[in-house]
Amino acid sequence: MIILDRYIMGHFVKGVLPVLFLLLALFSFLTLAEELEDVGKGTFTQLDAFLVVLYTLPRRIVELLPVTALLGGLMGLGVMANHQELIAARAAGMSRARMAFPVFVVSLSLAMIVVLMQFLLIPVSEREASQLRSRSLEETSVGAAGRLEFWTRSNGNIVHVNDVLYNSILSDVEIYSTDQHGKLRQLIQAEQATITGTDTWLLKNVVRTGLDGMVASEDRFPQLEWTGLLSREQAEILMLPLESLAPYDLLRYISHLDKNELDTHHLRVIFWTQMSIMVAVMAMGLLSLPMLAGSTRSISASQRIVSGGIIGIAFYLLQQLSGHTANLFGLLPSVTIMAPVLVLLAGAVLAQFWHGPRLRIRNDVTALPATKS
Repeated sequence: MIILDRYIMGHFVKGVLPVLFLLLALFSFLTLAEELEDVGKGTFTQLDAFLVVLYTLPRRIVELLPVTALLGGLMGLGVMANHQELIAARAAGMSRARMAFPVFVVSLSLAMIVVLMQFLLIPVSEREASQLRSRSLEETSVGAAGRLEFWTRSNGNIVHVNDVLYNSILSDVEIYSTDQHGKLRQLIQAEQATITGTDTWLLKNVVRTGLDGMVASEDRFPQLEWTGLLSREQAEILMLPLESLAPYDLLRYISHLDKNELDTHHLRVIFWTQMSIMVAVMAMGLLSLPMLAGSTRSISASQRIVSGGIIGIAFYLLQQLSGHTANLFGLLPSVTIMAPVLVLLAGAVLAQFWHGPRLRIRNDVTALPATKS
């Protein structure tokens, strides 16, 4: 059985890899087309556009893995089905549940890859992509690698940010305000700045220094709201999308906002969406085996691939719908988002124990006429 397990796992992997490469090539080309539109802005070059596509590959891999597990399983195990090897394995006494074990092992390995990429690789690669995108901002200067330090101009103010925490909170912010003659009239220093609305920021531990000729005055505030700290374009480029945060960074960010009594519902939706991807990979991988049950004459390989594609698209839309529904109606994200995925996983597991029509081998013996001696 160990040899057969390796054989099934090998076919599953051989089906997943080409599907993943094909989908990555397609979606990477679309991303490249978008990035090339920014070539020529600031110091953003064609090489930067290609590097941005390269750095954003890990995030695309994670997003595509659930559909890839289903389509790859249908292609890889479909080869065995076309050669009647799955039927031969069942006829030899291997149950469908036992046959699903190597498929589960590969699917679980893919889920572990998702976890590692979400925790380790995606935050780093997305930050590098953000630094490259920042070159398209003409009045922005990004500091050394390792932290996202930058200088920029916004609404007539010169803004300096020492770093970006959790990829979403500005750290050690300095806002220099000048008059119409370019003379410094006010300096605002804040320990942190958190976005609370479309164009509103909450500054924490603020020191405001005002200059009136040769006289300086200083005021301190535990919190201060500020409008227009960064433009929308600057915020989108310099601050990474929340979906790029590692799960533990999301939890820390949620805790930070809870302490400041800010809404965290949207962040919880993103967190549970990340968790659902791991379960979805296992569910989709297991679902590929029951879809190959039956005669290969009645259902062709192309029909199975089309059916798998429809299921993958439907699942993606359902996942997006559940997230938007949780956001729109304020539903509990852990239930609204995880319920469809867990139902899919339960259905895929139960399908392994459905035996379907039993294999019948009929031996008909036709009597031969007696020969004359």
